[in-house]
Parts: sequence; structure tokens; C-alpha cells
Amino acid sequence: MGSSAESRDNARRARGMILLAALALTAACATPKHQGPLLLHPVPPTGEGYALEQGALVFSDPELSVSVRPWDYRLVAEEFRISGEPSPFGDGEEAVSKFLFLRVRLENRSARTLVFNPMRASLLRRGDSPLLPVENSDLFMFAGENIADAETRSRTFRRVSFDAAATVRPGQSLERYLVFRAPAVAPKQLVLELDDLWLGSTSLTPHFTLEPFPAK
Repeated sequence: MGSSAESRDNARRARGMILLAALALTAACATPKHQGPLLLHPVPPTGEGYALEQGALVFSDPELSVSVRPWDYRLVAEEFRISGEPSPFGDGEEAVSKFLFLRVRLENRSARTLVFNPMRASLLRRGDSPLLPVENSDLFMFAGENIADAETRSRTFRRVSFDAAATVRPGQSLERYLVFRAPAVAPKQLVLELDDLWLGSTSLTPHFTLEPFPAK
């Protein structure tokens, strides 16, 4: 009898260990996270007027062109290191890696004025709230109490990034970063939507699909 009871106890313990292992595996799969900084790559488009050109997603027609290129945060950090300017995104690669950088180029080939309001842009995530662009005022935390440093970082942000509404005159082009805070959990896909882009009185809403590189 003793041997039979001991066998039943051992069987229950074995089943319990298997159940705990299964629960742990389920919990791990239910909470997908990326390891390290989030890097994006373009998804080849299929819509009319869209193309993938040398790593950039491009929307174009005879009057204008809008291109979006995911940019490596390490290149941004190196850009500020070489220039000697204080980075508005924090100093060093670790600080800059907390942001997503998209290099957006607007080219106006028409006789009308092209106007872009970056604060109406968004990175859409399925089943989650959209990511909104970083504004100049969001970054003052990096300057601490040093007012002169804050003003320098503010000027640098406005020089390299879209902040307020931008105007592109006929025959001109403009290229800057559109910056977002990186999400804590990597989405399967992101769609950049430029919701407030005007060519004269014509409203345009181009969109560009991006995906994270697999986590290493």
C-alpha cells in the first residue's frame, strides 16, 4: 500500500511540474517584447503611386514626391557626435535608441505651395493607440536646469526635425527627421500616416508601412 501511495504522489508532483512549465510558456508567449532598440524596415508597397526606392518608401505623382526612410538611431547619435552639438534626444547611443527616426523628404514639383503639419502625423498600431510625433517641448527634460543648454538643444531639434508646420515652395524640397518615442513592446507592423498634407487646396493622406527587424 505504501508503495502505491508513494507512486500516486510522485505522479501528482510530475503532473504539477508539467502544468507549471506549460503556464510559464504561455505567459512568455502572451507578452511579446523586443530585445534592445527597435529598428524598422520598409514593407514593399502595392498601392498605385507608391514605390520602394533604395530603402525608402515613396509616394509620388507629377506634382509632388514624399519619401520616408527608416533611420538607424546610431547614425543619429554619430551625427551629433561629429557636429559637436548637444543632442536634443539625450547624449550617447543609449539615450537616442529610445526614439524612432524616420527621414521624410518632401519635394514640390507643382506651381502650388506644399504644406505639411507634422503634429497630425501618426504611427498606427493594430489594437493599440497610435504613436504621436515628438515635439520640441517634449525634450526639455534632457537639459535640466541649464537654460542655455535647453535653448541650444531646442534650436538643434528644430533644425533637424519636423516640429511646426512646414512650407515647401514650388520647385523646392525639404528633408528632416520625423521622430517618435519607441514603444515598450514591438508591434508586428506600423503604418505611418501623414494626415495633414496639403498641395494648395488639395488634401493628401499618404501612408507608409513599416515592420521591426527580428529581435536578436
